[in-house]
Amino acid sequence: MGSKWAIYNDFILENKDRSKSDIARMIYTEFGLDPSTFQALRNYIKRFLNRTDNSAIEQYCEANGIPVSKVDGYWHKGEYNGVNMSVRISEDSESPLTTEDIQDTVREILSDYKPLEVRSNDIAFESALKVVLSDIHVGLDPNPNGKSLFSYEYNADIFNKNLNSVYDSIIQEYRENGTFELFVLDDLGDGLDGWNGQTTRGGHQLDQNMDNKLAFDTYVKGKYHLIRRILESGVAKKYVIRSISNCNHSGDFGWIANKTVQYMIECSGAKNVEFALLEKFMEHFVWGDHCFILTHGKDNKHMKRGLPLVLNDRTINFINDYIDHYNIRSKYVHVEKGDLHQVGYQRTRKFDYRNYMTFAPPSAWVQHNFGDSYSGYSVQIVPKYSNTIKHSDIFFEMKKTT
Repeated sequence: MGSKWAIYNDFILENKDRSKSDIARMIYTEFGLDPSTFQALRNYIKRFLNRTDNSAIEQYCEANGIPVSKVDGYWHKGEYNGVNMSVRISEDSESPLTTEDIQDTVREILSDYKPLEVRSNDIAFESALKVVLSDIHVGLDPNPNGKSLFSYEYNADIFNKNLNSVYDSIIQEYRENGTFELFVLDDLGDGLDGWNGQTTRGGHQLDQNMDNKLAFDTYVKGKYHLIRRILESGVAKKYVIRSISNCNHSGDFGWIANKTVQYMIECSGAKNVEFALLEKFMEHFVWGDHCFILTHGKDNKHMKRGLPLVLNDRTINFINDYIDHYNIRSKYVHVEKGDLHQVGYQRTRKFDYRNYMTFAPPSAWVQHNFGDSYSGYSVQIVPKYSNTIKHSDIFFEMKKTT
């Protein structure tokens, strides 16, 4: 074949009923190869198998009206001209997320199903408890091949441990203040690091330690269990869960994952819970004398550069245009964004402007271009009719490899 991978041809053929990613993982496990070459091996497996059974694939596609260019792989399930075949159609997906994968995640989460009982106590005072997460980046590998500058770890265990910290902060505020009128969980986007090792906008290769399926499974399980625990805690009379999908890393993948969480919570019988999946670059919500304008900071298609950390005249005019267009007349207007992974706060005549930190450790690209950085989440207590907001930033001690 003229390739260094040709020595694995027999192994590939013996296991060709599996997905190409699974075959590549088996080869790495069996022969102890360098993980950085995973994509190159997988591409070779794809080309090799396509050559091996090309004529059968073409016959199958012709008989079933399927464009050959759309065939990403096949499984050996049904007989066709001497070849057991079941064609998978995808957009060159490294690890396609199928309906079955989503169903498997849902079944596992709900295997010990119990109806969700939302606790509702008397209101202690007219305030909202608001928790903001941003740039969770599930699937990010912050230390690819053990060669990044600051050697952080980030995986499912660390992600869930940090979600436990979020829950503990919520319970602490509840114990100190009593029942809130409203609880809000805002996710400002980039909850998943990407799709097939790239941002969902495409063209930006990423260091990742999870495929699409594992990232989906990890994110959905973690967020579902966090929300369920919050609803059962009785911290508020009403609950609002908002998630931004118009962002440059997660995009529609994030929408699918958060919609899955929403369906499961709703099917659990929860009441007094409102979900909002935000698909526009900016969306706003009014509560009392407050209007919160939420945005990731960079969209999923159009923007070459996102909104800045420090306000400039162009950004002020941009936000003022939004406020004027939607005739927002709230006494207090708050613009809240993620994307830049940093804490920042400014005020103008019409609005204040807050940047939120990343939930994940810095990527290798960030480390090597900008140095080390912090990560965590934020908690706010928002009085309904005054602007004396209590804001707290909680920082993680992210685990480092040794």
